[in-house]
Amino acid sequence: MSLTDLVELAKDNLIVTIVIGLLILFIIFRLNKAIHIHLGAKKYVRKSKKLRGKKYNGVRLGVLIKSKRKNGTNSYKKLRGRAKRMVKKYFNYKLEELPIITKYSYGKLYKVSHDRLIIFAKNKKRIVKKVRIKKGLNDLIDFTNKYECLDEMVLFLHNLPEAILEKQNYDVYVSEQDISIGYKIK
Repeated sequence: MSLTDLVELAKDNLIVTIVIGLLILFIIFRLNKAIHIHLGAKKYVRKSKKLRGKKYNGVRLGVLIKSKRKNGTNSYKKLRGRAKRMVKKYFNYKLEELPIITKYSYGKLYKVSHDRLIIFAKNKKRIVKKVRIKKGLNDLIDFTNKYECLDEMVLFLHNLPEAILEKQNYDVYVSEQDISIGYKIK
């Protein structure tokens, strides 16, 4: 078949040609959108890595809040004024950052990932509490209040993006409560 034969066939079957053309345009549009989402997430991951080192450093935050709470406590509700605002700001940033890193790490260039991040507390082999990142800030605060694990949660959230990017298992043990904080991608 030559090119002129194909043109004649397209003229004879105009409706079929239009439908095929629209399908091709739709596929190209979806691929373009997926590529832009993936590349945008890649750019965000690079920026967030710099921010984790400078502005939202969990290790530095842990040191700062140790002196800004009542003695012998390790929960959000026992923090004083400015420390509560700093922790809340840190948690909000992490709630924004972690889903994007999860989508980037578990997605592919032409396919957007729909996997969700779940943080859990595990007592030996039984999961005693789950926190879905989508639900947010109040669940994280309740988690730290219930198990008195604010320092461990801040450290866990600081190191979690690297573990997600490298697709490694990561957990932090809270000795006072005999639980471990971990994550799961579903």
